[in-house]
This record gives sequence, C-alpha cells and structure tokens, in this order.
Amino acid sequence: MLYKYHVALIKEQIIINDQYYKLEEKPDNTEYKRLLDQYHPDQIILNTIEDDELNSITKEEIDITKL
Repeated sequence: MLYKYHVALIKEQIIINDQYYKLEEKPDNTEYKRLLDQYHPDQIILNTIEDDELNSITKEEIDITKL
C-alpha cells in the first residue's frame, strides 16, 4: 500500500507517533486537532511524497497554535 502523506508528532524533540495517509485521505485541520488532543505533541510535521522521478519529500510544519 502506498501512502502520500506522513504526519510526525514530535514532543521534546522525539517522534512520539507516526501517522500515514493515502492520497484521498490528506489530513486537514480537524485531523491535526484530533492528533493534538490525543497525543499533545510540541510539533506536528506533514511530509508529502511528491510525484517526481526523485520521489522527493516536502516537509511542512503545522502551526498548532492556530488549531
């Protein structure tokens, strides 16, 4: 099974949980809020696997103060 999105939940500079999502399941603010309430991370990072020859990854930090 191939995943398009990876969400890393980080607390005190340690990954405390990983979540993987398919293309049609891109996480939104509701999902980030659910993860924030459940795991209480310091950071939420969204990694997107790009559709290019190099299979590069785009990293985006989610602003948890706006959730």
